[in-house]
Amino acid sequence: MAAAPAGRSGEVERSSSSPPAAAAAGPDTPAYRVSVIVTVLNDQRVGRTLRSLQRQTLAPLEVLVADGGSKDGTFEMAEQLAKEDPRIRPCRLPGNIPESRNQALALVRGDLVAFLDADEVAPPTWLAELLGPFSDDQVGFVGGPTPGMAGTLRSVGARYYDSYLRRFYDQVAKEHPHALPMGNSAWRRKVFQEVGPLDTTLFPRAASEDQDMALRTLQAGWKGVYEPKAWVEHDFSDIDLPGLLRKQATYATGGYVLWRRKGTTYEASTGRLFPYVLAPALVVVGLLLWGLGRHFSSLLMLGGEVMLLLGWWAFLLLFVYLMAQGIAWERTYPGARYRPLEILRRWSTLWGAFRGLVRYGWSGRKNLPASPKPPPPSSNT
Repeated sequence: MAAAPAGRSGEVERSSSSPPAAAAAGPDTPAYRVSVIVTVLNDQRVGRTLRSLQRQTLAPLEVLVADGGSKDGTFEMAEQLAKEDPRIRPCRLPGNIPESRNQALALVRGDLVAFLDADEVAPPTWLAELLGPFSDDQVGFVGGPTPGMAGTLRSVGARYYDSYLRRFYDQVAKEHPHALPMGNSAWRRKVFQEVGPLDTTLFPRAASEDQDMALRTLQAGWKGVYEPKAWVEHDFSDIDLPGLLRKQATYATGGYVLWRRKGTTYEASTGRLFPYVLAPALVVVGLLLWGLGRHFSSLLMLGGEVMLLLGWWAFLLLFVYLMAQGIAWERTYPGARYRPLEILRRWSTLWGAFRGLVRYGWSGRKNLPASPKPPPPSSNT
């Protein structure tokens, strides 16, 4: 870890319950010059996102619509909104998410940069709450939660994902700010000038570039803050259980690449994954022993049957434990009653990581270009 510059530390910090007075400033007297970047690709829900930004009590200086190459009329819709509000700046910035964001960062004029995704909607006080912690000049970035939007939790997968995310923010993100996604976050622009742009050389489909950027920022000595009041609604209408599992596997492949390159993660660990590996491992060993026993020894067959039985009981105990846990959490995190789906989510994580191992090797660099080294830290006076 790099030494912290004078006057800053890399510690994790949570915001106080009362935001600084600056966060409550009205639209005519903004406390900060803030640019908002909204990434989009073929998603006309972005119109709803942009209208929510027009209603902010702390008005942004500008809203850049970073379009990665839409072909369904999304960009034209943003252009129409720009005619009504000159703060909206639609920009054709082709590439994946980190590539589009890097191009947008070169265009912004604000001292602070906030990020939203096209499937998120911000309440009127969102920007004020998100920017409050920046009254501390040691804070480099702030992020908030993304609970599911009412009326969009239409599938079991969406309801469980919403429950998982709510608990994730409460239990993980507030203690590990590098786990905060970039969609619903704000950053000092000078952070990017100091530690470099988003890394575009990680896994192309789900790069974990936001986690990488947060790690580099913390290592440079800045603070990261989780602000629970800076929430945005997340549209989960396009999420079902198969889609959730595919998404998890994709994220896990990107997470594997980052883990092998940087040696860090925020959720997966041997202890956390072991219960989900035990039952399948017992079943696999049992099948092998049973198959060998058919040809060589009845004793091996018996051993295989015992292992299969143990695997079944291990799975059943895990299922019952997760069911009881979910029922206990249901009042706090609605949707937790589907907690046994965590078995499938964890298996998807393992599959995605295995896919990353096969594709990118143990180093996480096979078939991918090397990560660029960030520039040396500059003065932040």
